[in-house]
Amino acid sequence: MSILQRVNHWRRSLRAVDHHVPLGKALRDHLDSGVGRTVDVSRSDGLLYSIETEEFFSLKGRLHNLDETALTAARGRILDVGAGAGRHALALQQLGCEVVAVDISPLCVEVMRARGVNQAHVADVFSIGGGKNLGEFDTVLFLMQSIGIAGSLFGLEQLLDLLRPLVRPGGQLLLDSSPLLRVPGGSSDLSEGIDVSFAYEGYRGESFSWLYLDERMLGEVAIRRGWNLEILGRTSASEYLARLRPVVG
Repeated sequence: MSILQRVNHWRRSLRAVDHHVPLGKALRDHLDSGVGRTVDVSRSDGLLYSIETEEFFSLKGRLHNLDETALTAARGRILDVGAGAGRHALALQQLGCEVVAVDISPLCVEVMRARGVNQAHVADVFSIGGGKNLGEFDTVLFLMQSIGIAGSLFGLEQLLDLLRPLVRPGGQLLLDSSPLLRVPGGSSDLSEGIDVSFAYEGYRGESFSWLYLDERMLGEVAIRRGWNLEILGRTSASEYLARLRPVVG
């Protein structure tokens, strides 16, 4: 039995839960104990890796420079999407900004509220413009590559269309992303995203589609949906921070 087969066998033995539960539990355990936790991640192309919960609590990680640029560029009333443990929302609150933080995970929202995020809500970003009416915003944030929740290029087009009425005149959307790190034998079609699942402490989340965006793909979608694109920063690992503004007229 290969290593990948053994890993898949182990994962099937875990308790199946909603896709967001393993990360939410890890962040809750980190908050309660003060000790960092590890979440195992697997992709449908066979890539296996792990993420450390410390990254969700600190602004001193590998994307520090992009985070600083984004926090400096953010202004007005701010929506933080996929806010996790609230690291960006808290930093902006300390700067005196009004921030509304949302996450699909109730556990993440518990963590944010416990850490002092003033406005934290359980919400699916695709319902924010409908049943979850949170008002209008000057800045919408998708940091820590949370724009990936669009799932596909078609999903990204839908998301941009849904967000546009929520962005006030002169407003902006700030996001970071990166190209997909390909593995041998992986699909060359990136438009449908790639299936990802999380596992932690006996729990295996259902797989969900995650979109990796290179700058060209983002630019093409932005033009089609009526947004102007500006790149605000890049890292040596090809991660980048972008600003989208609705085209006027």
